[in-house]
Amino acid sequence: MTDIARPARRTFMCASAALGSAALLTACGDGHSEADVPDALPIPEPSGEGQALMKVKDLPAGSRALAPAKDPSGEDVGVLLFRKDEETVLAYSNICTHQGCAVTPKSSKDDFYCACHGSRFAPADGTVTDGPAIAALPRYAAAIEDEDIVAYVTASQ
Repeated sequence: MTDIARPARRTFMCASAALGSAALLTACGDGHSEADVPDALPIPEPSGEGQALMKVKDLPAGSRALAPAKDPSGEDVGVLLFRKDEETVLAYSNICTHQGCAVTPKSSKDDFYCACHGSRFAPADGTVTDGPAIAALPRYAAAIEDEDIVAYVTASQ
């Protein structure tokens, strides 16, 4: 007779559950979607009353910023701005299309970043460059008028 120790049933079941869980998590991946990323949303035409969000001199060409605004109901909203060049400024909702967290221009890369789950968006068109978000940021009409950057904030996004 040999004195080989056999694992207890409980040890075997726990080990099986742990291995199964690890396999399941590996199959689920890192949260990034392989689904097609939709194209950028079109820039809306200006409508309603524009809001001066900041001075042109405070947003040099190629830079990003977050500015406070009001939607038509009077609610506070955040507007992400990107000054593409000397004549062009682009504006987006700062609400992440993944789960509604706030997106910020403060990023280690030249993009807009959602700290909740790591989504990143391209300032040039609002498209997703890194998920889990799969939809582009909603856009607002924006323009440079005299010394101001003006956005036309429509309904809450």
